[in-house]
Amino acid sequence: MIFSFRGTTSFTRRSCQTVLAAHLLSIVRVIAPILPHLAEDVWQNLPFQYTNEDGSIAEFVFESRWPALNEKWLTFPTEEIDFWGKILELRTETNKVLEVARGGKLIGSSLDAKVYLHASDASLAPRLREMCSTNNDADTLHRIFITSQVEILSSLDDELVKNIPYTGEYLIQGKNKIWIGVSRADGSKCERCWNYSLQVGSFSEHPTLCGRCYNVVNVQLPAMAAVS
Repeated sequence: MIFSFRGTTSFTRRSCQTVLAAHLLSIVRVIAPILPHLAEDVWQNLPFQYTNEDGSIAEFVFESRWPALNEKWLTFPTEEIDFWGKILELRTETNKVLEVARGGKLIGSSLDAKVYLHASDASLAPRLREMCSTNNDADTLHRIFITSQVEILSSLDDELVKNIPYTGEYLIQGKNKIWIGVSRADGSKCERCWNYSLQVGSFSEHPTLCGRCYNVVNVQLPAMAAVS
């Protein structure tokens, strides 16, 4: 998956870095007793310093402590845990429809596809719709599904679904019925991220880019001082 991050202050960029750093620090300390040389090589090449609880800098991996449970993460609301469980199961079911569409030669890569969803659960549908337009790009449904687009349908009227070639109904967590459809994605393929977008061709300076990638490459970098 390719993410486009706009500078060091990007919330999406910083949130992904935070998750990666937490995983790296936990893994390298857990493997240290078994693979000490590998763990130490990793530790010496960390792009940041690790500070122990007493404020000291751990210059070597064995100067750090065993990873402690993060109580804040453990108190993550049960409702959110259940919701993300539904999302992960929904992704699995969506992949099944994508695979059928791939077998029918409608798509090659999953980025060639647009996914349609209809949820019978009145509480789930608004959350899915919200995830189609979230400001945190990494959390949008089409990023999670690795497709170019996702659309939430308000109903299954014939006019809305008659041109969607691959469909199926699935139960999420055994009780939430979800209708899933797959068609070719709208628009043209961005040469940078390979996502399809109706915005490709809209920018005279970069006619082969989507709006998201255009905003990234169009950022003016500060001038660098000459080195004498």
